[in-house]
Amino acid sequence: MKRQTSLTGQRLASPSRSPLYVFRSTGFARAGESVVSAAPLDRVVSLYGGGGMHGEAGLAAAFGGAAFFRDGPAGEIYLGVWGARNASRFRAALRASGGDWEIIHGPPPARLVWRSATGVRPVRP
Repeated sequence: MKRQTSLTGQRLASPSRSPLYVFRSTGFARAGESVVSAAPLDRVVSLYGGGGMHGEAGLAAAFGGAAFFRDGPAGEIYLGVWGARNASRFRAALRASGGDWEIIHGPPPARLVWRSATGVRPVRP
């Protein structure tokens, strides 16, 4: 079976599975590359709750920040977190929430629109 790719050549998830993107980026931390994980907005909001202008408030409250990715033509929206520990906790929570996830090693087929950070790391329950 041939893997689907976007116009930019990025790998896409199969239609029956939800994509969970894992990649490294230099745009999130002053110290260099950070691990970033992102998933579709509807799946993230169903786990962390919505709020905020784009549904990111629940995720930002849980991790101290959120990244917002949007694909212009298709309108697909992804929310994510950065930092190795945050990204790992994010992926673990999504997998534990159920559903069929496909881990894709690479950025989502969307551009980073903005990211927010509170500057305060939330206390882990």
